[in-house]
Amino acid sequence: MSRQRALARLRAVIVLAILLPTASFAVVAAYLYHQEFRDARVRLDRGARIVQEHALKLFETNEMLLQRMLDMLGNSTDAEVLARSDEIHLRLQRMAADLPQVQGLFVHGTDSRSLANSRVHPPPRQIDYSDREWYQAHRSGGVAVFVTQAIVSRSTGEQAFDMSRRRTLDDGSLAGSVHVSLRPRYLTEFYRELAASTPGLRTFVMRTDGSVLARWPEVSGDASQIRPDTPLMRKVAAGAISGEDEGASPFDGVDRLRSFRSLVKYPVVVVTGLDRAIVIDEWRRHCLLLALFVFPTTFGFAWMAWLALVRTREELDALQRLDDERARRQRVELALMQSQKLEAMGRLTGGVAHDFNNLLMVVNSNLYLHRRMRPEVADSAQLAAIERAVGSGAKLTRQLLAFARKQALLPERIVLQERLPALLDLLRPLLGSSIALSCEVSADTGPIEVDAAELELALINLAVNAKDAMRGSGRLDIRARNAVAGDPTPGSGAFVMLEVIDNGPGFEAAAVGRAFEPFFTTKPLGQGTGLGLSQVQALCHSAGGSAHIDSRPGGGARVRLYFKRSGAPEDVHRDERRVAHDLSCRLLLVEDNDAVAHATRELLVSMGCTVYQAGGGEAALRYVDEHPGEVDVVLSDIEMPGDIDGIALASQLLKRDSPVPVVLMTGYAVRLEQAVRQQMDVLPKPCSPAMLAEAIGRAFTRRRAQQPAAQ
Repeated sequence: MSRQRALARLRAVIVLAILLPTASFAVVAAYLYHQEFRDARVRLDRGARIVQEHALKLFETNEMLLQRMLDMLGNSTDAEVLARSDEIHLRLQRMAADLPQVQGLFVHGTDSRSLANSRVHPPPRQIDYSDREWYQAHRSGGVAVFVTQAIVSRSTGEQAFDMSRRRTLDDGSLAGSVHVSLRPRYLTEFYRELAASTPGLRTFVMRTDGSVLARWPEVSGDASQIRPDTPLMRKVAAGAISGEDEGASPFDGVDRLRSFRSLVKYPVVVVTGLDRAIVIDEWRRHCLLLALFVFPTTFGFAWMAWLALVRTREELDALQRLDDERARRQRVELALMQSQKLEAMGRLTGGVAHDFNNLLMVVNSNLYLHRRMRPEVADSAQLAAIERAVGSGAKLTRQLLAFARKQALLPERIVLQERLPALLDLLRPLLGSSIALSCEVSADTGPIEVDAAELELALINLAVNAKDAMRGSGRLDIRARNAVAGDPTPGSGAFVMLEVIDNGPGFEAAAVGRAFEPFFTTKPLGQGTGLGLSQVQALCHSAGGSAHIDSRPGGGARVRLYFKRSGAPEDVHRDERRVAHDLSCRLLLVEDNDAVAHATRELLVSMGCTVYQAGGGEAALRYVDEHPGEVDVVLSDIEMPGDIDGIALASQLLKRDSPVPVVLMTGYAVRLEQAVRQQMDVLPKPCSPAMLAEAIGRAFTRRRAQQPAAQ
């Protein structure tokens, strides 16, 4: 009994030694948390005051410069200022000489054009500034001092923003304007020096409408306009001259604390910010120091009491658990490294294949044009070699894209009883006469829904692998049936199994485990890319199925492909008629790749199309709006720079009262499923001229069918 009491006391000591310091630590940590944020807000407010004072002095100095310029010019007309431009240029140069913040001093006339400046002489009178916001403001009366957005100078090409004042004659009419052009770099250098004394401090200055004039740190691609619906802009719009704010940054979405102050005299607000994560990191550092002081002693006593309770067997058990955990962690780390490697390889191969598809599109289009323009060489061996090279390149890119899971697939309903026997004619020349080929499809085998070209490519890859394994002599059997209970299907539902069996030497167990790994091959160097089986696996995954290999050394190989069984009815109305190449339609080509656009344009012109061209979605919409009724069909790439890609462009054009049919093209369509769900026409890159003509012909037919209804 005394032993039990002693053990109970030791357990109580362990519990109290942990709980009491932990509770005290939690209370102090909570206090430090709130104190850290109070200190951060004080630092932010101090920084905002410094930035406000600096900016106010800067703007007041520049306003004095504007007044000196007005006094110098007096009531001079445009002609009088031009007559004195030599003198005025020299005086403006002297005025700006010792002011590092000034990019230039400028005088503009009633027509917005330059009359004199401190930078160049004679002034560039050919540049029209009437579209600038300062000109509109001064022409309408405007404010006393107008601050522009951050702009690029049309005369010098430098980044700047202007302070300007209206010149008024004695009769009150507009005489022009005077400007002080300021370098944003002058402000950002000051903010950079300020941040050196307050680590993590971020600063920017903006107009009250949210237009950013300067920011530290400067980040390429940052937004230059803050949305009016942000909490910061709502406070500024409400008339607050100072205050605090926190939340996601309008520039990069990072959660920050902010302090802002208005210059009052000018429509300008300065803002300082500090990452919330920096404040929390500082709090964690303080907590860590506190923990290093409190817990070592606490856990030392607890550990000593624990050692009195622990026996050798428990220590051995602990070591065993440690070994198990280490092994599990190593397995997880190896799996993670493999996953990261495959992801990187997928990104690389997908990007390369996309660019290569564009090159193939250019070659294929120009090959067609060359044959059309030079019929006497259409059947030449050289052009046939180019055509074969394009086909080989297209096959390779389809393998790469299938591995990268970025192939623009076009699923269709496949009846294996009809398709597989027809494929034997394609496979026999590849296998040669020394390999016996057979095909057996059960009569009740259901249809599947896959990309027909990808299915053919998968069977070709498997046949070529089997031929290489059998060294040119053996037997290859292709069988298909409905999956039954016991088959390793990837999920619930009805599946169809397609298997390819050879009597070659088979695989080692280690090779079976890596067979579907991209770029893994058992063939000698230079005789295989290692992409064939990865393409097969990607095809099965895209169709909702899976792929498996059964093999042993000396026992041949059996590759089983599982596909979801299709329940969709067969389309009996499919139009197989050949489309004529004399389309006689007006087509808008939307393509950002100049080489692809040029080749495709020439190809379309040869088919009888009148072709207009746009470099992106926004430009295409503008063209259709500016030329109503002049576009019969739009041919667009899916992936384009800007906010409007091919799918968004098609959605907007098809929703109009007078919809314009759109044919999309892609070699790397990450949003292909969205286009298919919206029942849009999609062509792969590269596509044959016949496919292109057929798709455009169908779209043009729909357009003509809609026109009487629209009228």
